[in-house]
Amino acid sequence: MEYDEAEDADPAEALAADGDEHGRLVAEIPAIQRLPISERLLLARRRRLEQVTRYERWLRRDAAAASHLRDTVAGRRAPSRTIRFASAVALMEAVRCHDINEGSSTIS
Repeated sequence: MEYDEAEDADPAEALAADGDEHGRLVAEIPAIQRLPISERLLLARRRRLEQVTRYERWLRRDAAAASHLRDTVAGRRAPSRTIRFASAVALMEAVRCHDINEGSSTIS
């Protein structure tokens, strides 16, 4: 596979190019199905290596995205917001679950 500058673009911008890639891959399915399993595995490995290479190139290019993704991959989640439901919703959920303690704490 040849290098394509669209592959180096931001993933959000590259969605249109992915549609073209998908069409090409779908068109290749009959030919791939005729390949021996060993050749299919080699093709899959080669394509995965190209995919990882494009991803790493994109990470090096976009430092902000790299920082966010490294934090996520390292197991540290991005700060999450606490969701607060209206007391009526919390009470309905407590009733549904037959949770008397939750229901009484919601009422008071």
